[in-house]
Amino acid sequence: MRLASTRDIAGRTLLPRRRLVELVLGRPEPVVVLEAAAGSGKSTILAELAGRLGTTVHMGDSAPANGDGIMLWDIPPALSPQALPERFLAGQGRIVVAKRPEAHLPGLPRAVTYGRAFCLGTLDLLFDTDELAGLVGSAAAQRMMAASGGWPLLVGRFGGRLPDGEVLREFLGTEILEPLPSATLVGLKDLLAGGTAAAGDEELLAPFARRGPEGGLVFSVEALREPLAAAIDAVLIGRCREPEEARAVAEAYAARGRMTEAITTFQEAGFLDLALATFIEATDRFFIYYYGPDAFDRVLAGFPIEYAMGHDVLVISLALQACKRGDVALARRLLSERYGEAANDPSKALVPGSSFPKEFRAFRLVLLIYEDVFFSDALLEQVFALLAEFPSDAHLERGSFYNAILEFYMRSRRFAEADDVASRARYHYEQARAPILSFYIALHRAIMRLMMGDALTARKHAVDAAGCLAATSFDSPNDQRLLTLLKACIDYEGGKPEPLARFLSLELDDFSHGEIWPSLIEFALHYGSQALGEHFSTIAARSFLDRWRVYQVSNRQFREMIEIREAAVLQNGNRWQEAAERLGAIQSRISKAWVLAACDELPRLTDRDEIALALIWLRHLVNEMPTRPNLDRQLLAMLNSLHLTERQRIGLGIWLAYVCKRQRNLSGARALLQKAFENASRLGAVAPLAEERMFLTELIDDKRISEFLDTSTPVRQVMRRLRGGSLPANALGAKMGLSRKETKILLMICEGGSNKYIANTLGLSEATVKFHLGNVYRKLGCAKRKEAISAARALGLVT
Repeated sequence: MRLASTRDIAGRTLLPRRRLVELVLGRPEPVVVLEAAAGSGKSTILAELAGRLGTTVHMGDSAPANGDGIMLWDIPPALSPQALPERFLAGQGRIVVAKRPEAHLPGLPRAVTYGRAFCLGTLDLLFDTDELAGLVGSAAAQRMMAASGGWPLLVGRFGGRLPDGEVLREFLGTEILEPLPSATLVGLKDLLAGGTAAAGDEELLAPFARRGPEGGLVFSVEALREPLAAAIDAVLIGRCREPEEARAVAEAYAARGRMTEAITTFQEAGFLDLALATFIEATDRFFIYYYGPDAFDRVLAGFPIEYAMGHDVLVISLALQACKRGDVALARRLLSERYGEAANDPSKALVPGSSFPKEFRAFRLVLLIYEDVFFSDALLEQVFALLAEFPSDAHLERGSFYNAILEFYMRSRRFAEADDVASRARYHYEQARAPILSFYIALHRAIMRLMMGDALTARKHAVDAAGCLAATSFDSPNDQRLLTLLKACIDYEGGKPEPLARFLSLELDDFSHGEIWPSLIEFALHYGSQALGEHFSTIAARSFLDRWRVYQVSNRQFREMIEIREAAVLQNGNRWQEAAERLGAIQSRISKAWVLAACDELPRLTDRDEIALALIWLRHLVNEMPTRPNLDRQLLAMLNSLHLTERQRIGLGIWLAYVCKRQRNLSGARALLQKAFENASRLGAVAPLAEERMFLTELIDDKRISEFLDTSTPVRQVMRRLRGGSLPANALGAKMGLSRKETKILLMICEGGSNKYIANTLGLSEATVKFHLGNVYRKLGCAKRKEAISAARALGLVT
C-alpha cells in the first residue's frame, strides 16, 4: 500500500500553543530552533507565529531571503539543509527554525556554543496537563494525557478515529523510528514491555516516555502501544538484515540486560562466537535460572549442534537441558561424546586433579542427583575436595555443590546433615540473587520434612518456596506444578485429599514428563499411590506406579522403590499373597527369611531401600502371624533404629500395638497407640495413620482401647479426621458376621490361595481351613468358592 502523506495523518483539531508562542517570541537569542520528532506540532507553532507576526512560513533547504522582522523556516524532512546564514549568528536578524533531530543544520552547533541559539526539543513541545486543562477543562485534560502522553499528534485527534493501523505503523516506522539509533529502539521496546529507562534517556525516547512516580521513564502513549510495538519490530528486523546493524542491535540488547534477545540476534546474523561470549557473560549454564526454560531452549537451539559440541559450556548446558526434560540418558551421551566414556564414571570424573575441567566436574556432581549411583563415604570425601577449587564468592557453583550433596543426604536419611547443607546452599543462592534456585532448596526442605512426617514444618517451607517462585522474573510451569504437588501433599497430611486427587487427575501427565530426581520421585510415588489406593482403587494406584515403572525402566534404584511401594498398595488392598510374591522377586539380601531370623540386625540397617524392604516384610508378618513369638521383640528392635523417619516410627508403633493386642498385652497396645496418635497430632500428619487403617480399626473397635484414647484431646482430634475414610476389610467382614480368621481366609482365596497354602501360611490344618470356608460360604449365602470371591469383591473386601 502507498503511505498517506504526513499532511493527511496530521489532519486534526488544532489547539493553540500560546505558551510556546510567547516563549519563542520572548527569547533574546537571534536563533530559536524547534528540534522535535514528527507529530510534535512544529509546523503548527510556526503557523501560529506567522499569524501573530503577519508573515509567512518559508519551506526549503535554504534559509529565507533577507526580510524585516522574524523569519520562519520549516525544513522539510527529506532535505539536507544548507548552512545557517551568518547574519543570524551575528545578531543582524532573527529566525525561528523547525526541523527534525536527524536533520543536520550546519552552523547551529556554533550558534549554540556562542549563546546565539536557543533549542526546544520534543519534550518541550509536548502538552502537559495544566496546558490542556486551560484549553479543554481538567477532566478532559486527564483523559487526553492518559491516552496520548501529551503528544500533539494524538492530542489533536483525541475523541476521533486514529488512522488505519497499517498506515499508523508505517508512519511511526518511517517518520519517527527509522532515524533513531538501535540503542534507543531497544530502550523503547523495553518500555513497551513494562520496563523502565534512565531519566537521562528522556529526550531520546520522547514523545513515548515520561518520568514515572519513582523518577525512571515509563511508557506514556497507551493509544499507540500496539502499532508502535509492530513498527519497532519491523524496523529492527530490517536493520538485522545487515550484519553490522544486527551486531549493533544485539549489543544494544546486551547493554540493557536483554541477554536472550542479544544472543539470538547474534546467532541469526551468524556471529556465533559473539553469541557464545554473550551467553557466557549471562552466567552460561546457569542461564536457565535467570531467564527461564523457554529462553534457555531458544538460545541453545540457535547454536548448530556441530558448533555446540566443540565448546564445553554448550555441551554442559545441553546436558542440563536434557536433565530438565527428564532425559538423563541423553545428558550422559552428550557428555561422553565430548569428554569420552570416562565422563560417565564418577570415580574417574570426580577424582581430584583429574584432567577434566572443574566446570565439567561441578556439573558431573549435579548429574549424580539424577543417576542410579551409590554415594559412599569415600565418594563423598572425594566430592568435597572439589569445593576448594571454587572461590568463596563463586555463589552459583558453591550453591549447586551443596544442592547436590543435599539430595544424597536426603536419600541416606541423614536429615540433620541435609538441613545443614540446605542452609549453605540457600545462603549462596541468595547472594547470587537466584530466587528460582532458592525455591528448589525450600522445596527440598519441605519434602524432607514430609519424609520425616513433620507436616507442620513442611507447610512453613512450602510458604517460603511459594515466595521464592513468585520472585522469579519468568514463568516456569514445571516448577509451579512441583509447588502445587507439595501443597496438595501437605493438605493430604492434614486430612484433605481433594487437592491431591485434583493434581493426580489434571497435572500428572505434564508432571511425569518434566524434571525428576530421586527424592522427588519417592515423594510422588508414596503420596500418589496412597491417595489413589485409599480414595479410588488398588487398580488406579498400580496404574500410577506402572507409569513410573515405564519411565524409569533402566534405573534399579527407582525400580526397587516402585516395587516396594506397589507391595504396600497391594497390602492395603488386602492382596497380601500377591504383595509377598512381588517382594520376593526383588533382588536383595533382605528377604522374608532374613527378616524372620533377624532381630538385633534390624536396627543396624542404614540403606534406605533395605530399611524399606525390612519394614514392608515386618508389616506382612504382623498381618500374617501377629501372635508369632518374638515378633514384638523384632518390632521393638526396629523402633530403636536411628535411621527411621517419623512416618516410619508411627507405622511401626501401630503394628506393635496391634501385635500387643493380639498377644493379649492390652496396656502395651494402649500406650503405643496413644504415643503414635500424639506424635501424628504434634506433626500434623494424618496420612501415616490412614495407611495403617486396617490395623487401627481393630484396635480402636476395642472399647477398652478407644475409651483410653478418648482421654487425650489431641488423639480425639486425630481420630475425628480418620473416621471420614473408608472401612478396611476387617470391619467390612465383621459387618457380614465374619470372624477375623474367616475374613483372612476369604481374602486369601480371593488371591488364588489353595487350602494347603492357607493352612501352611496360617499354621492350621487343611481340615480347619475347610471348616472356616464352610462358615464363610454360609454367612455370604454362597455355595462355591467362585461365588464367595465375587461376593467379596462386590462388598469391597478386595479392591
